[in-house]
Amino acid sequence: METQQSLIWGKRTIMEFLRKEAPLQRIYVVADGAGLNREFFELAKERAIPVVRSQRERLDAMTGRANHQGVVASLGERAFAAWQEVLEAVAVSGRRMLVLALDGVQDPGNFGALLRTAEGAGAQGVVVSAAGSCPLSATVSKASAGADAYLKVARHPRLDKVLGELADEKIQVVATTPDADLNYWELDWKRPSVLVLGAEGSGISESVLRRCTHRVRLPMLGQVQSLNVAASAAAVLYEAVRQRS
Repeated sequence: METQQSLIWGKRTIMEFLRKEAPLQRIYVVADGAGLNREFFELAKERAIPVVRSQRERLDAMTGRANHQGVVASLGERAFAAWQEVLEAVAVSGRRMLVLALDGVQDPGNFGALLRTAEGAGAQGVVVSAAGSCPLSATVSKASAGADAYLKVARHPRLDKVLGELADEKIQVVATTPDADLNYWELDWKRPSVLVLGAEGSGISESVLRRCTHRVRLPMLGQVQSLNVAASAAAVLYEAVRQRS
């Protein structure tokens, strides 16, 4: 039997996975299929994904009584993309590079929120450090509301090396650090850019920080010293969107 860690739920999230042909093993729906449109069932049939009619009580038990909206899916194995695929996505997009680099982000809720924000802001991809980073789990998919199905997400054993190579190509590699002199909106985000964010608590590792070409800060005017990593990404990525618009 599937565990909650291997399940995703909600109409919008599962529909995004179906449209993107992401790996789903089985879909469970309430017996009457209430609220699910024809496209939903046609896509499931086209992808040869079994649809199991179930009582609502079973879906409640599977999800811990979460707001599943009458549809639950078992998530197949999700592999990271190769770094080259992220670079190809940049080239195919025809837009200036906007990539998110994550150094050791471990919380799946934060990871999912970061992917959702990156996709919404038009980033072509995400690269994470291999050491200490969160896997592409069902929990991440749920937190991203299905946005991870549209992003190339790569994992690399040498994030510092990747960023160094980008910097050598005159791409600005921007770290968010509380001690930076430059506010994040003072940087020219119209240039091809990689935004680098660090792990919750420990921040960006020294080896990665040395490869960054710029450092920016998010000014904190209250008593709390820093924002959640996903909130920081949202502020900075949408400044890039504003400038590029």
